[in-house]
Amino acid sequence: MFYIDYVGRSKSDVNGRLHDLVGSYPRFRYEYFENEQAAFVKECHLYHDFVPKDNEGHPTRPDGSGWKCPLCAIYE
Repeated sequence: MFYIDYVGRSKSDVNGRLHDLVGSYPRFRYEYFENEQAAFVKECHLYHDFVPKDNEGHPTRPDGSGWKCPLCAIYE
């Protein structure tokens, strides 16, 4: 069985980000997206669908982006 305890993203170094988490979790899944906004939207969906216990809060958006979560009003 695969439990989602944490969701996150990396703008530039997926390999490095996953290596930072080695030892914290037994398995990882990752996916590449066409741009940072698409990755943010996917992270929001995963966060709301699974409410991962190790996330400190809602996924953050890049400063100045103005992006909104498609599922809640946190950035309204």
